[in-house]
Formats: sequence, C-alpha cells, structure tokens
Amino acid sequence: MRTAVALIAAVTLGAAPAAAQPVAACSLSAGDQAWLDNSMRAWNYASTHISGIGHVKKIQAVIFDKNCVVTSSTAMNGGPNRWTATLHHGKVTLPDGGSLPPQVISFAGSSAGSTGTNAFFVMSTPTIWREGAKSGKGTSLENLMTAVMLHEATHVAQMPSYGKRIDAIATRYHLSEDFNDDSIQKSFKDNDEFGASVEREANLLFDASQAKTRRAAATLVRQARDLMKARYARWFTAKNAYMAEAEPIFLTLEGSGQWVAYKWEIDPHGAAIDPAEIFPGFRSDHWWTQREGLAAFMALERLTGSAWKRQAFHLGQKDVLQMLDEAAARFSGGKPA
Repeated sequence: MRTAVALIAAVTLGAAPAAAQPVAACSLSAGDQAWLDNSMRAWNYASTHISGIGHVKKIQAVIFDKNCVVTSSTAMNGGPNRWTATLHHGKVTLPDGGSLPPQVISFAGSSAGSTGTNAFFVMSTPTIWREGAKSGKGTSLENLMTAVMLHEATHVAQMPSYGKRIDAIATRYHLSEDFNDDSIQKSFKDNDEFGASVEREANLLFDASQAKTRRAAATLVRQARDLMKARYARWFTAKNAYMAEAEPIFLTLEGSGQWVAYKWEIDPHGAAIDPAEIFPGFRSDHWWTQREGLAAFMALERLTGSAWKRQAFHLGQKDVLQMLDEAAARFSGGKPA
C-alpha cells in the first residue's frame, strides 16, 4: 500500500520503542472491498470459462470511491489481487493522463506507453452508485455492478480489433470525440419508425434464440436482417452513411459484452440467478445497441453454439451481423448476404 506522510509510533511499557509503522493513505469500505474482490474473481472466471478471452497481458485496474482510489496491474490479468491506495482529493487520475471527479462510471480504455499500448479499466464503487440512486434491476446492486464490470472489461480484449475499426471510422468521417455506441440512438431518438424497426428486429432475434430448431431460428434471423437492411437503406444515407459501417461494430461490442454479463449472472459459479428473474432486465434494456446486440449474439449462439467466440473475442475480422448472415445461410441452402 502507498503510505501517508504521517507515521504512528507505538511504545510498549518497559520495552524499547517499536519501529514506526506506516499508515495506509486510505482504504475502501469493507463492503466496497468485498465487492471488488468478488468482481476480480468473477472477471477471472468469466474470462477463462465464459468468454474464453483468457488473461490480458497488460491491464491496469482503477477503482475509486469518494475519497480513495485503488489501482492494480495484476488483479485483472490472472496475477495477485494486490492494490495500491491513494487519496484522490476529488480528482481521479487515469492511466492515459486524463482525470475525472468521483461519479457513477465504468469503462475500459487504452493508452500508448514506451512498451506499447496499455489497457486499463476504470470503475467507481457501490457506495458511489448507491449515492447515485442506482439499483440492481432484478438482482443486488453488487451483482449488477459486477456484470457491468464484466461487460466493460470484455472490451479490453476487443480494442485491437473492433475498437480500432471504430477509431478508423471516426477518423475517416471526422466524427466528434463524443461519438460512441449510443450516438445513433441519440440521432434517431425522435424517429418513431426507426425506433419501431429496431424494436421489431431485436424481438425477432430474441425469438430466434428460443426457436425449437435451427432452421426456424435461421428464418427469424433472416426476417430481422431484412428489416435491418431496409432501415439502413432508408436512413443511413448521405451524411449518415457512416452509420451503416458503425452500427454493426457497436452491436458486436455491446452485444458480446452483454452476453458475457448475462452468462455470468446465470452461471452456477457466477451469480447463480434464475434466468427468469434476470433476463427481462437485459431484454428491456433502454439502449438499442445493448438490447439488439445481445439478441444478435443469443440468436447466433442458437445457430452455431460457441463457435463464434474466437471471432468476437480474439480475431475480430467479422462483425456479429456478418456471422449471423453466414450462420443463417447454412440452414437455408442460400448464401450469406
């Protein structure tokens, strides 16, 4: 632990003074620390047994409450669960040189260093989330936050593939710095026809994930994809043409993150929650890319089992819509669109 400047000396009656002992600069509350320890175990389990991501070589974890920030370069890559604590004085410094005030937040990022690109993960603790009036949505707040951590940390493995593709789109089309997975939704939030199509597409994909046969699932997937193609052709034109490139990648990133979070929630070695209790919250997610992305991966899982994981979490050469088209074609005798 990084130490405070002040030292406390203990004196035992009739004995020589004991050596001065350093005092930790700060520490998380017992509840926050328990959540953090459980979340690190969850990440190591999910990355090994659910996603297959494995251990990320370089990832700096940054966790903070309203007073203290704890960091570790080993806890999220299979190493010891060791943390260094410091007071942040109202400004949390990030590994990329940026900073932010204590707030409800969870995200993954990367920074360039002398030894290459270094990934990092940033999240505030349950005490901050409770102060922000956040709740568990069908589970405990701690479980929800662990699921959020699994979602965001999954993106660390995807930065060299899908992350770079998003960066390339932003550069090529001179998009603003705040362009993200919710930008398309914000652009079309008042377009009822657009929103209705997204809702119908997602429902068809969720239905496909529950279809009795893979042929039936493939039929539902093709219906969803036809709606998506029509939506793209109608609204992703002119100044919005770049959205046709960006949305499939965002669906891949957000959908795979949601898939990992959901699978951990229902895993007997994870949160062990009954799917009937937790799934409605995932299915009704307000954010389009998270809801439709999850539906896409669940439909893909129905068609291919776990064959897609290597592509989504390692190779990154195909987005989820390309994988869906290929999978659906195998059960219809046709060719991928």
